[in-house]
Amino acid sequence: MNKLIKIIICAVVIFANTNIFAQTDKDEISSALITIENSHFLKDLEFFSSDELKGRDTGSEGYAIAADYVANEFKSYKLLPFGDNNSYFQKVEMSWRQIDKPSVIFEVKNKSRTIMGKFGENISLLPNRNKFKVDTQQSVVFVGYGNIITQLGINDYENVDVKGKTVIAVLGGPKDLKHPEFNDIFQKIRNAELKGANGIILFYPDRKAFQNLIFKRIHDVLDRRAISLTDKSLKGSMLDIDMEIGVFAKLKFIKEIFEISGLNLNKQLKRIESGEILSKDLGVIINCSYTVKEEVFVCKNVAGILPGSDSHLKNEYIVVGAHLDHLGIGEPVKEDSVYNGMWDNASGSASVLSIARSFFLMKNKPKRSIIFVCYTGEEKGILGSNYFAEKYNSDKGKIVACINMDMTGTLFETLDIVPMGYTHSNLKDAVDYSADILGLKISDSKDAELDRIERSDQISFIKQGIPVLNISHGIIAADPKINAEKKTEKWMKERYHSPFDDMNQEFSEKDVITAVKLNFLCALFIANQEDEIVWNQNSWLYKKYVVTK
Repeated sequence: MNKLIKIIICAVVIFANTNIFAQTDKDEISSALITIENSHFLKDLEFFSSDELKGRDTGSEGYAIAADYVANEFKSYKLLPFGDNNSYFQKVEMSWRQIDKPSVIFEVKNKSRTIMGKFGENISLLPNRNKFKVDTQQSVVFVGYGNIITQLGINDYENVDVKGKTVIAVLGGPKDLKHPEFNDIFQKIRNAELKGANGIILFYPDRKAFQNLIFKRIHDVLDRRAISLTDKSLKGSMLDIDMEIGVFAKLKFIKEIFEISGLNLNKQLKRIESGEILSKDLGVIINCSYTVKEEVFVCKNVAGILPGSDSHLKNEYIVVGAHLDHLGIGEPVKEDSVYNGMWDNASGSASVLSIARSFFLMKNKPKRSIIFVCYTGEEKGILGSNYFAEKYNSDKGKIVACINMDMTGTLFETLDIVPMGYTHSNLKDAVDYSADILGLKISDSKDAELDRIERSDQISFIKQGIPVLNISHGIIAADPKINAEKKTEKWMKERYHSPFDDMNQEFSEKDVITAVKLNFLCALFIANQEDEIVWNQNSWLYKKYVVTK
C-alpha cells in the first residue's frame, strides 16, 4: 500500500475514533457532571467535618464512625469490597511511640567542656522506630548540607567516614543552585542512613528572628506520639528513622557545638553556601539516652472497586483516593479543641464519594477498573496509603495510575488549576481534556510540586512506580480584587491544622464542585481514552523513584 495512503487512512481512523467518543459520550458526560451537585457533596462534607467525629484522629472512635460511613456509601454505589476478607476495610496495624521526656539525656562534650541539649528548649528528638531504649555514645561529623545529588555533582559525604557516627547537616544547599532535595528533611535523613550514620542533627541556618517559631512548630510535631506501621518490612512513615539519634536543633545550640570544636559556624556556613565541601570530624562526642513508650492499635483504610467493562483493560486499576483522617482533639484555641479538618481533608473524602456516585449513575461503565479508597494515617506520616500501595490484595490486576485529592478546590472561585504530576507522565492528557471541558487554565505546577508532591498520599504510589495526579487549588482568582496567593497564605497561617478549619469558614462551593468535576473527568479519561500509561523519562520523580527502584 502506498505510504501516503497509509498515513491518510491512519489519520482518518484516529479522527473518527476521537469524534465517535466526543459524540457518543457527550450527553452522558454532561449528565454525569450534573450528578456532581452541591447537595450530596455538602452532606458528606458536613458530616466528615462535624464535631460528632471529633476531628477523625487516626485510630479514634470518630475516625471509625467516618470509615463506617464511607463503607456504607460505597456499598450503596454498588462498589465491590476491596478490603480484607471480602470487606470494605483493610486493617492497618500501627503503634504509638513517644519519648519518655524525663528519660532524655543529651550532651555534647570534648575534653574541656560539656554543653547540654534540653528537650523542648533547644533540641527535639525523633524516636528510633525499632528500639525501646537508646543509650549511645557517638563522635560527630559535620557534613555541610548533607546532600548527595549526582546530576549536580554534589556529594557532601565525599572523603569523610560517618559510619556509626552522628552527622550535623544544614537544611538547604549552595546559593547559586536549586534542587528539590535541598530542603527535603527526609532525603537528608535517607542520605545519612545510606552512608551508615547512626544519628543526624538538622537545623535551619538563617532566619534568626524566626528560630523560636521554626523550632516550636517542628517540636510540636515531634513531641506528639509518633505512629509507625508495625510491619517492619515497610518503612511506613516519613518520620520513621533507623538511626539511634534523630534531632532537630536550634541554631544557637549548633553554634555552641562548633565553638567547642574550635570553629566559627557563620564562617563555615558562608563557605558551604559558595559551594565548598567542608565535611569534617568535629572532635566532639555525643552522649544520648532515652526510653520509648509504645502502644499497638489497629486502624483501617476503606476501599471499594468498580470493575472495568473492557475484558483486557479491566485488569488495569486506577486509584481515586483521599485521606480520611485529621488531627482529632488538640490544644484549645479560643475554647475550641476539635480540629475538624474541613478543607484538610473532609473535602477530599467527600470528593471520593461524589465521584464514586457519578460513576455508579453512568449507564456505560469505565473500561479500566477504578478503586475508590479513603486512607488512614496521612497526618501521622502517610501511613495508610503506603500500606495500601504496598499491600493491596489482588491477583487479577495492577494499579496503573493514581488520582489523589488533598484539600479539594479552594476558598474562592479561581480560573485555573495547578496540576501536580502534570509533566511527569502522559496523564497530562487527562488534565488537558478535563480542563478544556470546564474552561480552566492550566498554571505551572513546578513550585507546588517541589513543596508538596512528596508530602501527601500520592507519594506512596510514586514509590511503587505508578504515575499520579494531585490537582491543587488555583492561583488566579475570578475576582480581580483577590490576591489568590496572599489569601491562601493567610488561611495557611490562621486556619491550617487549627480548630478553625471547619464549616463556619467562608469557602467557594462553586470552586470545590468544579474541582470534583475535574477529578471525575480525569478519572473517566484515564479509564476510557488513555492508551498505555507511561512516565515521562525526563521526569525527576521518575529518575528519583522509578529508575533507582
